[in-house]
Amino acid sequence: MNSSIWITIPTYWGIPGSEENPAIVDFDHPSSPATDGTLERTLESLKILEDNFTLLLILAVTHNEYINRAVKRVKSIAGKFKMDFPVYIVSPENLPVINDTLDDPLLSLDSYGNIRNVQLAVPYIMNADIVVGIDDDEVIEDPCFLSKVTEYTGKEYQGELVAGTAGPYFNRKGGYVISGAEELKNTPNMFIKKNYFMNEALKKVMSQKEDIVKSNVAFGGNMSIPRETIRCACHDPYIPRGEDYDYVINAWMKGKYFFFQPGMGIVHLPPDSTGSQAGDNIIKMLADIKRFLYMQGKMKYYFSVNKGKDFDKDYLLPYPGVYFDEELDLESQAVEALKLLYPDYGDKNANQKFVKEAVRIAGIKVREFFLYSKRWEKAMDYVDHNQQIGQVIDENCRV
Repeated sequence: MNSSIWITIPTYWGIPGSEENPAIVDFDHPSSPATDGTLERTLESLKILEDNFTLLLILAVTHNEYINRAVKRVKSIAGKFKMDFPVYIVSPENLPVINDTLDDPLLSLDSYGNIRNVQLAVPYIMNADIVVGIDDDEVIEDPCFLSKVTEYTGKEYQGELVAGTAGPYFNRKGGYVISGAEELKNTPNMFIKKNYFMNEALKKVMSQKEDIVKSNVAFGGNMSIPRETIRCACHDPYIPRGEDYDYVINAWMKGKYFFFQPGMGIVHLPPDSTGSQAGDNIIKMLADIKRFLYMQGKMKYYFSVNKGKDFDKDYLLPYPGVYFDEELDLESQAVEALKLLYPDYGDKNANQKFVKEAVRIAGIKVREFFLYSKRWEKAMDYVDHNQQIGQVIDENCRV
């Protein structure tokens, strides 16, 4: 393998936020600095890989008071593997140093999208050809995993550029669909029905006979992105969750298409029932409401400023494209979903107030994203012409 491959893993530490002590970001299942977490298990699994790679850990914390303890804990874990493969760590302690070297300090660790952008930017600065994103609650059991990544990612397939690849999550029993989602088939509410749409998208790509199929299905814990896509497409800092599917749409807006590889699987082992494959809870529901209202507005705005352009909207179906119909009254359905699933959350007025505020914020952030996207491209251009930035990362981030 001649490509420069970077495996990147965001690792989240701290405790869930509360009204008395709100979190910077409420991650799905942060590891307590007092525990071992799941990171070491993930890193141990990388040792079976047959191809060379460099590892980047992106450390994010729920609260500032956990930064020092989390940095020490992650460095201790990562240090056990530095003889197996090169290891770098970016954290709240050293990210400011990287930002200081950029003409536009646009990197941050305060949202899922921003964390994912650090995953892309740092390897890009270090001249990576492909960035492989996995998560710290997963294990790789296929020694040929990276060979499958490089077989198609960034190359031509049937006359079209594979601008990114994704593969499935398997649970310990080998399953890949979300449990209980079939029961939602006849549910009229779009927010309650989300897992059904996700399963339909998964079953569609997993049933393909080809090794690879053009598709927007993507999981942040099993995505591979070539350098040229990174250069023009960034994650959205303002989306509260689902930044993986959203990234594929951001790339699509730049004329870049992802493909799905059913045989490029990874094992997902979330530590408890709060993981992304678990049933909904109120925190996730509120984030999904903000997310889909935001994405609906984002697509509407994009189409309005790109009138006359040909759009392959079927590429986004069945999920999450079903949420982008401008005639779909997501606001009313969001209020209804809260009422039906979480009647104790608030009365009808409280639900409507939350939804209206989500729409207001979305209207602001949508335009901010497209401005951020332009900043991203300029920043990558700056990096291409200032190779000394890599020395700063090597001096401050290598374990």
